[in-house]
Amino acid sequence: MTNNKPGDIKSKLSLVFATAVFASFFFPWVKWSAINVSAKDMATGNFYKLSEAGFGLTSPFPAIDFANAIFWLIPVLALCSLLLVFFKKTYPQFAGAFAGALVLGLGVVYALFTNELTMFDPAIQVPGALQFSFFVAIGAAIGLILCSWNQKWALKIFFTLAPLTLAYVAFGQIKNSQLTEKVAATNTLKAAYTIEALQLIQEFVAADSSANAKYRNQIIEVQGVISELNAKDSSATLSMADSTGSYVIFDFEKEQAIKVRDFKEGDRISVKGLCSGSIFSEIMGTQTISFKQAILNNKN
Repeated sequence: MTNNKPGDIKSKLSLVFATAVFASFFFPWVKWSAINVSAKDMATGNFYKLSEAGFGLTSPFPAIDFANAIFWLIPVLALCSLLLVFFKKTYPQFAGAFAGALVLGLGVVYALFTNELTMFDPAIQVPGALQFSFFVAIGAAIGLILCSWNQKWALKIFFTLAPLTLAYVAFGQIKNSQLTEKVAATNTLKAAYTIEALQLIQEFVAADSSANAKYRNQIIEVQGVISELNAKDSSATLSMADSTGSYVIFDFEKEQAIKVRDFKEGDRISVKGLCSGSIFSEIMGTQTISFKQAILNNKN
């Protein structure tokens, strides 16, 4: 075991980084509109309760949500790192490296998940939604990993890059599998309502609270004229607007995005999707009604 020298700058930095990792765990990492979410919320299982209450997004694997308790290791290992440096006079070693790696992996998930919420609330934008504690946690995590050993650069690089890569790849795989499954479900589910786009917009403009209560999280078939269309390689959106600027917007993924390219602005179509509810813009004075897991029906 390698001992620190008295006054070793790396040992002093280790104390600072471990303290920052421990403290930032309990402060907000992201802000979704008015919802503050800390790293602790993932460990307690509150993360997906907040996302479901605010945006209708539930856990992709609710049967194993208990596994998220592993993130309690972040403050525990940070505390162990503090004790190792303060009392044992040794570098944080694996305790610090694992704490830092967990923070980095969780940070990637928080950033990517928050970025997905843009479709529900355009005001939620990364990095603006990331809070000060998020950046403190990420910086302290990297610092703690770099201070975990006196040398051993291969281990330092591994514990820094591996969680970033694994979290990014895993999130993408889970997102793609969930979208494929849910879009397929949209295709088989019967629409709770079939309605003209202009009528739907009018209902939300007249009384958005009651309209949200009626339509949110319902499969709805909407018919109308395309006012705007944006198609990319793997995703697409199209809108149906009224004369005031309020509009319905549909989000398409994968195979459905390819089909969207066959249409153009001015075409009349029918779309079925899961309603995410509406957002009112105080600045523009307009309603935006969002749909996800959308599929195209035949042209009318």
